[in-house]
Amino acid sequence: MKNLKSCLAALSLVAALLCVTNANAVTPPQETFYALGSSAQFNTFGLAAGATIFAGGPLCGTHHWTQKSNSTTHISLFDPRSSSILNEDGNIWIVWNDAAAAGNPGGIICFDLGIDSIVGVRGYQASGQLVLPSSLVGVADANIVPLLGAGEPLPAQIQSFLNGVTFNVALTDIRPEDAKFASMRAMTAYAAQVTGRSSTGVGYGPFPIGTSIQSSQSGSKANPVDFAIDPGDVDPITGGAVRHYVEISIGAAPLLVMVNKSSSTAGHLGDPNFTGINRFELANALIGGVSRTRELFAASGLSDFALHTFIREPLSGTYNTMEWSVPNSREVCGDPGFAVGLVCGQDENINPANTSCTVKPCTVESGNPLWHIFPNADSLGNHATRGRCVGTGECVTAVNGTADGLGYAFWGFSTFAGKANIKYLSVDGAEPLYSTASANPNGVGIPPQCSPSCPLLSFPNIVNGTYPIWSYYRMMYDATDPTSLATAMVTYAQRASDPTLGIFTDMVPAPLMQVFRSHYAQVVRDGGAAFGPNNGFKSGVPQTGGDAGGAILTIQSELDFIADTGGNQQVNMKQ
Repeated sequence: MKNLKSCLAALSLVAALLCVTNANAVTPPQETFYALGSSAQFNTFGLAAGATIFAGGPLCGTHHWTQKSNSTTHISLFDPRSSSILNEDGNIWIVWNDAAAAGNPGGIICFDLGIDSIVGVRGYQASGQLVLPSSLVGVADANIVPLLGAGEPLPAQIQSFLNGVTFNVALTDIRPEDAKFASMRAMTAYAAQVTGRSSTGVGYGPFPIGTSIQSSQSGSKANPVDFAIDPGDVDPITGGAVRHYVEISIGAAPLLVMVNKSSSTAGHLGDPNFTGINRFELANALIGGVSRTRELFAASGLSDFALHTFIREPLSGTYNTMEWSVPNSREVCGDPGFAVGLVCGQDENINPANTSCTVKPCTVESGNPLWHIFPNADSLGNHATRGRCVGTGECVTAVNGTADGLGYAFWGFSTFAGKANIKYLSVDGAEPLYSTASANPNGVGIPPQCSPSCPLLSFPNIVNGTYPIWSYYRMMYDATDPTSLATAMVTYAQRASDPTLGIFTDMVPAPLMQVFRSHYAQVVRDGGAAFGPNNGFKSGVPQTGGDAGGAILTIQSELDFIADTGGNQQVNMKQ
């Protein structure tokens, strides 16, 4: 009897403990948006998640927290395929609702880790995970998303939900096929033929985990790591199956050519007469063929001033948009079949085996990090330079802080906020933000600012394709994830970006575009097999192939072509 009573008492205690456990059970979020990738889309989707875009309030909730990674705070992508793969740090916004904060049913959590497009595609395909350290619990909001306003400290419940979660969305400035090819090109030996294509490598191998591409300005670096996107392929590191994805076109945005305007006398880049550049001189500057500012002017008799050019890393969506639109286009570089053994584009004449620069910012000739010093000084005794910057923020800061500096970045209000020394240039006579240069109410080439509301831009020369350097933004998402808010987020982001109804125009919503870039066969397998092209306008047929630098055609021409042919033919136009 005593034993029976003891057993009953023990069972009662267990039942009581179970009741307590169930009463305090925490329910994971039931709707999610776990994104990483393009820094150019960071703010747009932050507002889509946390601002009131449609009646009824924010999509993801009324609570938010934002933070930047730095030398002591590492908010990161963890690639679980190998311990040799370095984590990739980025900035983050998180938006959540009351239920998520309490761990109750009906919880919604949305976040975006802003890194870069190619890293985002790779992280998604690798089933990468978020690293959100517990040391950030209670840390104040950094208020880094314009118009979202001040947030609140990071709650322990939200941190515990998110640390270690698998990303279910990737945001990218270039197509996944172009991201894969860019990684292959980065890890192929310098001037050696990229497998399956008449294009040459830039030398940051070996495969499948390459050598870090370093900044000449800081300790920042980009890390080449192979991945696979073709459903018929296998992962090059694990040999496992490749993650499937669905893709959505979100909108389009211009890449701005920016110069430092602090020196405004004749012949300097701040000269009021210097308002535009043609694509051939731009290409010449980016590949290291221009050492004097006067070489960019359509004028004679100008003084001799050194030019300081900054280019991005080959793993950047921004770099690849510029690379294949201008310096490595067929028009500028020629038929790639004749370029084997040479390197065309921004990485011409860069030997990454030279690692002489060990103290940043660089002051000595170096290949990785790139820091080229032109041999002949100008009339003031200054030498022209060409350097590598990693990340949009670093490049904009470098140009803003360097007299007669030149570089490029995707348009964004926050990208150019407070950069008083920067102006942007028209390219081939076309203005990227306004109808004409004189239509800019801030002054020719002066980036508009939010103060505090943001002017609404319609980007007419992106809509009609006149401005030559732009790209469609895309989203890759996991359609098998029942919690995904991906498609709803696209709807909110496009409404937020509408020039007549929205609040923040960092892009043109895809439905407003009149043009597209024609797709072409792009290498997607390390063995050389290509993904055939489809422009994606035929009902039921997804987009495939690359389009970085693809020919700019009207959407109406494609729709008429499909109507005329049944969509069973393909016009393959590249650069």
